Amino acid sequence: DDLQPLIKQKVKACSQLQNSKMFASVLDYLLAIGNFLNKNAGKEMAKGFSLSCLPKVVDLRGKDRTFTLLHALVDQIMLLEPDLTNFPHELTEFEEVPGDSIKGLIAEVGGLKNEMGKITLNREILKPKNKNSSDMQFYKELKSIVEKHEVELSQLSKQCDEMKKLYSAILVRFGEPQDRDSEVMFGWISSFIKDFRKVVAEQNKCRLNTVQK
Repeated sequence: DDLQPLIKQKVKACSQLQNSKMFASVLDYLLAIGNFLNKNAGKEMAKGFSLSCLPKVVDLRGKDRTFTLLHALVDQIMLLEPDLTNFPHELTEFEEVPGDSIKGLIAEVGGLKNEMGKITLNREILKPKNKNSSDMQFYKELKSIVEKHEVELSQLSKQCDEMKKLYSAILVRFGEPQDRDSEVMFGWISSFIKDFRKVVAEQNKCRLNTVQK
């Protein structure tokens, strides 16, 4: 019961990330800006970048130390496609830094399946040979409880498989290695959303002050 809501949350987070066209467009803008800087620095053009770069956009600064790569990204988006500033609305499951790695949840479900296998084996060992034995009622009650948990575990296992499949697809989509820890990667995205929103709010405030003057 404790694992089911965690797995459902991960499935929802993976689905949002897989289906978010706006987030993909924001990453395209970031790649374009990065390649513009690479060109000016005489470096090769990049075809893509790791999501591990997302936390660094607040650290890369120009001559004006208050102006970061993230500010440049937000400026371009607000100028050309302002609707993209709403991309966090497509990734509501990343409002908070996600805990519990997908790898860890898969391991926990695997552990439950192993334990259930042992219980099922022991249940058969406990089965009374005499159907009229007083132990038969206990065995029937035990069997009913075990079968109920087997059904629940089967459903949990299916949800776990869906989560694993979705996460693998996300890693392929964003060019990340298959062993990338979800807790780390989702943390990058969550932090990026928080920083992005902060800069958008700053830029909107500046624009408002300019208009009022």
